[in-house]
Amino acid sequence: MSDETVFPPFRVSEAAIGQIEAVGGSVRIDIAAGGCCGRKYVFTADAAVAGDHIFGCPGATLVLSPVALATLTGAKLDYGAALKPPRFRITGNPNTAERCPCNRSFGSQWPGRGQPDCQSELPMPWD
Repeated sequence: MSDETVFPPFRVSEAAIGQIEAVGGSVRIDIAAGGCCGRKYVFTADAAVAGDHIFGCPGATLVLSPVALATLTGAKLDYGAALKPPRFRITGNPNTAERCPCNRSFGSQWPGRGQPDCQSELPMPWD
């Protein structure tokens, strides 16, 4: 990453920037099958792979897979320290009309509480 700031095509809260710095300065976001609505956001501390897009500045880098970039355009990345468990979340995403209330799964109508694939109770991978 250069010494320039490269802004993603979505908003990033101050809380999310602080958490990216706290977990080592880089977070990768991808999309995978799963969750109660069929697709889920995957947050890791993994390095970029071929085809990924890199945003941010020295000390706080976001790495996005191509599908994550397309899905997140226009949304907001936030970090909820008061959530149980504390976690990143995507809010206000205009590309995911159908989503779980915990904002970790999207793609189809929310089937209701207590689903076996619910992501709301899972901690972040580095916790």
